[in-house]
Amino acid sequence: MECWFKNFFKSLKIGEIILIVAIVGVSIYVIVAPFFLPQFKSEILNLSYTEKRSKSLEKIIIIRKRINTFEDIIPIDCNSVIPVVYTKVISLKPLPVEQRKKKFIDIILPSILIKNFQIQKTREKLLKISKKLHSNKPLSEDEERFLENILAKYKANSLKELLTKVNTHPPSLVIAQAAIESGWGTSRFFVLANNVFGVWTFNKNQSINIKAKNSNAYLKVYKDILQSVNDYYYSINVSWAYSKFRLVRLKTDDPLKLSNYLDKYSILRDRYVKRIKRVIKDNNLKRFDTCKLNPFFVN
Repeated sequence: MECWFKNFFKSLKIGEIILIVAIVGVSIYVIVAPFFLPQFKSEILNLSYTEKRSKSLEKIIIIRKRINTFEDIIPIDCNSVIPVVYTKVISLKPLPVEQRKKKFIDIILPSILIKNFQIQKTREKLLKISKKLHSNKPLSEDEERFLENILAKYKANSLKELLTKVNTHPPSLVIAQAAIESGWGTSRFFVLANNVFGVWTFNKNQSINIKAKNSNAYLKVYKDILQSVNDYYYSINVSWAYSKFRLVRLKTDDPLKLSNYLDKYSILRDRYVKRIKRVIKDNNLKRFDTCKLNPFFVN
């Protein structure tokens, strides 16, 4: 038997040996990898081909998935959250209250963590640029172009102002606002338009045929949950209404303190702030502020 193996490998060309090694390596990976990712093993192997396709975005491998039944929602492990972005959701209204809340957080938390990761990476680049400028070191062409683009995107007049805008805040605060605006995933806006935060637009091309009463505003439609979260963060980070919020955010990451400066998010004003605090406290949402993306999906 040993001689047969020796003769067999001697007869092979280098290219054929490399191919065999590659096939064996991939086979071992497919068999072994799921055991190191128990959550990934139990959920991702059931995805269809179109759901398995992933897209690299800001150095994160993102999985896009439709929800047709409640079983399609991947449960989160706070220490290792899979970056799944849902492209189609269903109403969570039929579920018991506690289960509804859990499923809603399972749906939205991955997108929040993805967005926080992206913003933080941009912020890190800006801080490096700031350090170079303070040291009187010249910026590269790429750095100058990057800074120029981000200044325009965030409507900032200086790097100092930009660093107040390009920043993150605790997931608990975002979850609370999303829960309030979508009724914990029961609103028709959430189901029909992936619209988590009840956002309206005057651009009919960005909407579905749902118009606000006594207004020319239409319900804004999003291709997925992440796009809705993106829009929320952009509004908080750019709008004049949240300028005080952004300044306080530089000093604290306490969601209860930060919520005091979100009164302009709703016509309810102070009542809205109290509601945010109640949702955070009653549901112990602060426990999600330390959640992290699964490192397997982050380069």
